Formats: sequence, structure tokens, C-alpha cells
Amino acid sequence: MRIHVLAPLAATLALAVAPGAPAAADDAVPGHAIVARTAPDALVIWDATADVTSIVKDKVSDTDAASRLERDALRVLASTADRLKRAKTVTVRVIYNKTGDVSPVYGSPTFAGVERFANLTVDAADVSGDKDKWRDLSDKAPVPAWVAFKIVGSLPPR
Repeated sequence: MRIHVLAPLAATLALAVAPGAPAAADDAVPGHAIVARTAPDALVIWDATADVTSIVKDKVSDTDAASRLERDALRVLASTADRLKRAKTVTVRVIYNKTGDVSPVYGSPTFAGVERFANLTVDAADVSGDKDKWRDLSDKAPVPAWVAFKIVGSLPPR
């Protein structure tokens, strides 16, 4: 019975990562993004593990790391916005995989769960109108005031 209940989910996940399937973030930023809900309050889940790993490796400060992740979440939003035309609001949930102690058996870090780092939320009207030219936002330009970036978790120690 459980196999039948989970079969649609497994098929959906297989399609989401199937070779040749378009990536949600279109390789605009490291990681993978999945459109989890399209309307009325759209949700895009972005796995920023590659970005967070780079932040830890480069010993980026918390302020600079948050700014970098916010801008990359905007890039993820830009690559998925065309599929969210019926939405009233759009949220990009920034998550990453945590690692635990090194396994004595395999000699590599163990999986320690998923950390929800932040939520970037915008009104769909601002997204569709390309208000403030947000799609071409440079790393030095200020993030538009209509973008709400709320940090709900923490980054690994550096």
C-alpha cells in the first residue's frame, strides 16, 4: 500500500532530476532549485549547499555571506519567475545540507540534516514587472527595498 502512495512522489522527483530536464535555476547559481508550489503563494526551494560550502571554504563573514546568498536567491527567482505567473507572492527558501562527524568506516563527513537558512519573499507584481531592474542586479548595486530576506537559521562555523 505504501508503495502506491509514494509512487507519484518518486515519479515527480525522478522527473525533476532526470538528465535533459531543464534545471530550475538554469545553472545561474550553484545548487539546485525546485518549484514546490506555483500559486497562490509560490514556493521555490533552493539547495544552496555548494554556495555555503564555498562561503565556509573562503571564510566569508556572516554579513557578506548573507548578502551573497540573498543575491543568489534573487538569481534563482529570476530563473524560475516565468513559471510562477499565477502567484501573488513568491518565496525562495534557502536551505543547505549540514555535515556531521567524519565516519570512521567511510572516512568522510556524515549527513547531519538540512538547515533552513533564509526565506526571500517578494510580491509577484514586482517580479513580473522587473521593477528596479532586479534581474540584472550587479554585486555592487543595492538590493531593491521590496525584497524581504529573512534569516531563520545559521551558517556553519568558519
